[in-house]
Amino acid sequence: MFDNLTNILDLGIFSDLEKQIMNENKVEFNKQINDFMKTSRAASKLSYCYCCGREIGSFCNSHTVPAFCLRNIAVNGKVSTLNSIIDFPLLNNDKGVAQAGTFQLICRDCDSKIFSDYENPYSYDELPTQKMLAQISLKNNLKFISKRRIEKEFFTCMLEKNNMIQNFTDAKHFVQELDLNEYINAFNKAKKALEKGWNEYYLCYYEKLNYTVPIAFQGCISIAIDFDGSIINDIYNQSSKYILKPIHICIFPFEASSIIMMFIENGDKRYRNFYKTFSKLELSDKLLTLLYIILAYSEDFYISPRIYDVATKNEEVVRISQKGQDIFSLTPYFDPYALLKKQFDLEERKKLPNFLLEEYRMDKE
Repeated sequence: MFDNLTNILDLGIFSDLEKQIMNENKVEFNKQINDFMKTSRAASKLSYCYCCGREIGSFCNSHTVPAFCLRNIAVNGKVSTLNSIIDFPLLNNDKGVAQAGTFQLICRDCDSKIFSDYENPYSYDELPTQKMLAQISLKNNLKFISKRRIEKEFFTCMLEKNNMIQNFTDAKHFVQELDLNEYINAFNKAKKALEKGWNEYYLCYYEKLNYTVPIAFQGCISIAIDFDGSIINDIYNQSSKYILKPIHICIFPFEASSIIMMFIENGDKRYRNFYKTFSKLELSDKLLTLLYIILAYSEDFYISPRIYDVATKNEEVVRISQKGQDIFSLTPYFDPYALLKKQFDLEERKKLPNFLLEEYRMDKE
């Protein structure tokens, strides 16, 4: 009875009938969503570059995942998105490399200069430097600052059109504001680290594979549950004093190799048990763990259309990719952490095909 009344909202809750209705009205729904997004982007747009502060008329279409990585897994200039797996009627299945994982918050000059070290594949002949890690952190936080600013305006827009409940919108705005402040603080820290040459990051894991993986990802994820089921980040703690601690994960497919790495801020103790356990895993299980985390926690990963059939026909890949973090409940009292542990149990990784193994390499005949 408990499971019927309380659950974590994900994209798998929509019935076939609901998806059918969405498909039948896709043009109308998409038009409305596009109108909301256009209004939201315009309302959130700044008049200055977020990095250098210069007044500018147009922004750079800045990639989070380096564009050269996306090109290495693209087919006919396109990469597949989350929706190619979950098949949600109102989202796009693929994107051109030029539009994949982009945001508009900085000028072209900053985009070309600030991130030049980590976006150069030749920089990875050795271990990434502190400067490169700071650049990655800076880019990750810029992406989320842009995303949260747009989302906040999006919910405001929906409320104004009488399509959203006031209490729900207020709750979303509250969480978005907390997130935004955390991303801004992390951005400022990364920016200062770059300017001062400080060592602010700890590289938990680095692996160079001698083949090109069919997945590209760059982002920071606040992992909620450890290998033993303990809480790493209390994502339901709404105190402004409680700060979520993300871990930065990168999967960079090069022309004939791939870089897999993750890092945290120096002094962050929340992930200590996580990466100690992680370090003891076999290579294949390390890769599988990172794949699970990306599929379960993020919507900003990109896969090669070459593994489209395998990914979309695997029920576990689809189910895990549909996971969400918002709880809905018809009961006044329930334990959200019991649900959270069930939702993000790392043991579930063992149900996935491991797309990061050599058998899925891009150059395999």
